Amino acid sequence: MTLLPGYKWLEIVPGRRGGRPTVKGTRIAVDDILEMLAAGWEPREVAEEFEIPLEAVYEALKFASKALKRVIVVAETPS
Repeated sequence: MTLLPGYKWLEIVPGRRGGRPTVKGTRIAVDDILEMLAAGWEPREVAEEFEIPLEAVYEALKFASKALKRVIVVAETPS
């Protein structure tokens, strides 16, 4: 298990959920949380549904935001 630096609630455990970041001590992946938020759930509702701290939901958003900033997008101009 590896806690992610700068995060209290997120960890990566080899073999758990394909090595994707999960909420500490659970199998709830960051993308599970993001999918629920994208579907219109409130952060508080997600926390209650998964029985995780609200802070973990916000950390998932923080992780996703930082991950997107590391992605390089190459756009092609339509011909």
